[in-house]
Amino acid sequence: MALGGSAPRRYAEAMLDLALAANAVDGFRASLDRLAAAFAGPAVRALRDPGIPIARRRAAVAAATAAEPADVRSLMRLLVERDRIALLPDIARAYGTLVDRRAGIADARITTAVALTQAQRDDYVRRLERTSGTTVRATFAVDPALLGGAKIQVGDRLVDVSLAAQLAELGAQLAS
Repeated sequence: MALGGSAPRRYAEAMLDLALAANAVDGFRASLDRLAAAFAGPAVRALRDPGIPIARRRAAVAAATAAEPADVRSLMRLLVERDRIALLPDIARAYGTLVDRRAGIADARITTAVALTQAQRDDYVRRLERTSGTTVRATFAVDPALLGGAKIQVGDRLVDVSLAAQLAELGAQLAS
């Protein structure tokens, strides 16, 4: 199932394999999301502080994760021991992306020159779902520099049908 790429993605893939074997995909997701929120800022700094003995850092993580699934506790212990605890939010995000992909859900970012009505937003989502064959979870943004049209990013694919992009293409054609 390896998708290649970054360390957080590799950890997330391993966690998904364990979650599938334990039939606990949603439980692992909830656990990773909870821990990513809890282990932020000062907590991460403390867990990475070489002035604090590793035994104390391990004990703190063990106490904080006592109610979590065993495989998630093991991941947390590993991240602390390898000084990679700062990766936890990225691991949780990558895990969520993998779970969504397995469920046929794609995240999309739609940027337009003006704010859209709810009906227009729904229309964009319906058209994206029809063309992609997946369920689309969209976020919308406004960028007046686009002049008109839209930029649509689904996963790592970007479709730029903005007026600004069309004008730039026309300018390049006229210049050549």
